[in-house]
Amino acid sequence: MTAKVALAQFEIALGDPEKNLHTGLTAIDQAAEQGCQLVQLPELWLSGYDLPNCERYSQLTAEWVQRLQALADSRNLAIGGTFITSQYRQYYNTYLLFQPGQLEPARYNKTHLFRLLGEENYFSPGDHLTVVQLPWGKVGLAICYDLRFPELIRAYAERGIVCLLVSAEWGQKRAEHWRTLLKARAIENQIFVAATNGIGQIYENQLAGFSAVIDPWGNVLAEGGPNVSTLLTANLDFAEIDRVQQVVPSTFDRRTSLYQQWFEELHSNR
Repeated sequence: MTAKVALAQFEIALGDPEKNLHTGLTAIDQAAEQGCQLVQLPELWLSGYDLPNCERYSQLTAEWVQRLQALADSRNLAIGGTFITSQYRQYYNTYLLFQPGQLEPARYNKTHLFRLLGEENYFSPGDHLTVVQLPWGKVGLAICYDLRFPELIRAYAERGIVCLLVSAEWGQKRAEHWRTLLKARAIENQIFVAATNGIGQIYENQLAGFSAVIDPWGNVLAEGGPNVSTLLTANLDFAEIDRVQQVVPSTFDRRTSLYQQWFEELHSNR
């Protein structure tokens, strides 16, 4: 089984959803024309980190959801990225994955909020993980800062994902952390990682770019530069996961019950 995926790396215009929507739709069209099964856009790609206006964007979400679901259907293409959403008067940074023929997108609310951007002042943290069954295998959804928490990705791996999808606005100051963590999450879990980052300004800082697709060996199949808008594509051969596991059987040598026991003992003594 194989799949062709696309990562749309571009500069997000803060607070200008129509401009961002045009940029995103252009990338989606290009991905479809290149025969991709999935295209992923950056974190909060429609609004940017315009968090004081969460209410405005959450109200527009229903309109965006309808448009993107229709596009996924007409283009026969899965579309992923994150949005500002609301539920019960709380706001969330939500990954929405639109799939052709589905009534509504799969949802994952960011579970680890990034304090350096004040996310905790606007968003509530999610309390569940989301595994999505695509025609070519299971994928797990993650958002930016989540990448620093290996427990989350391991939980996905234990549920049989073949690819981790990461939508991000990761800062340039920690670009090497981003590039290293992408490889680490792929290697330690023996899965593919497809991670889309933005470029350009985010308040007083720059975004890192370096969107990338990593295979289970840690090889870079595709990577964007730090300052260039681009549509990256890569072919994922999921038979490679079996080959990796045969050579390095760490997936089968995990002692999950032992690790869990130690965690439980640690927390019971606090």
